[in-house]
Amino acid sequence: MAKKLTALLLALCMIVGLAACGSSSSDIATWEDELGTAGKLRVGMAADYPPYESYDAAGNVVGLDADIAAMIAEKLGVELEIVPMEFDTIISAVTAGTVDMGISCFSYTEERAQSVLFTDTYMTSSQSCFASTKYGITKLEDLAGGIVGAGNGTTGMDVANELAGQYGFTTQPGEIAVMSEAVKAGAMQAIVTEQCVANSYISAEPDLFQMIADDLTVEEIKAITNQKNVNLQAKVNEIINEFTASDAYSELVVKWFN
Repeated sequence: MAKKLTALLLALCMIVGLAACGSSSSDIATWEDELGTAGKLRVGMAADYPPYESYDAAGNVVGLDADIAAMIAEKLGVELEIVPMEFDTIISAVTAGTVDMGISCFSYTEERAQSVLFTDTYMTSSQSCFASTKYGITKLEDLAGGIVGAGNGTTGMDVANELAGQYGFTTQPGEIAVMSEAVKAGAMQAIVTEQCVANSYISAEPDLFQMIADDLTVEEIKAITNQKNVNLQAKVNEIINEFTASDAYSELVVKWFN
């Protein structure tokens, strides 16, 4: 009886051991397994934010973020698919798995980090405020009683809301390209947005736009991915850190921000 019991126990140990071995090999995911479509990196991007992302004359999405996304896809050895969408829908698309990543001038915030994984930083930035040159608005105090726009769901809107009480204006969300036309017409008094974006609009039309406040915040720009995609995050971090330490990174910054 003792011999039978011993044999039974040994058999059970072997079964448990084999099961454990089987689960350890099948449960280990790779970054490839975390892509929604094999061989393709789908990236959500809001293409109304030059020089980070915008449409060129041929309808292609171009800009720093577009080049960053292309570089990551190339290093991963996969096809890149840029999926244009509204900025405030990108996090939802990432959490739902509609896209694998969001690369669209995402500033890190603790609130956003509750929903998505952030990669390491690939750019530092700040928020600023620009206005028309035509209506006598040269400083934040001149915005009292007016309307200040910012991108919906952006940290620019967070900053605008914080400043609204202090300077006596109301805030309104929208797309930067549309709001810039409202500023020209006097229907909106200013826009709070990422500083390089503000500089882009001012450089394009220096007679119509001017900076009235800069360096309102200091922010770290990162890419985002689904909270389950820890292997993809780790792999992209390797790529970003290698790239930001290279001459190619400096050349890319000069290309889009000089």
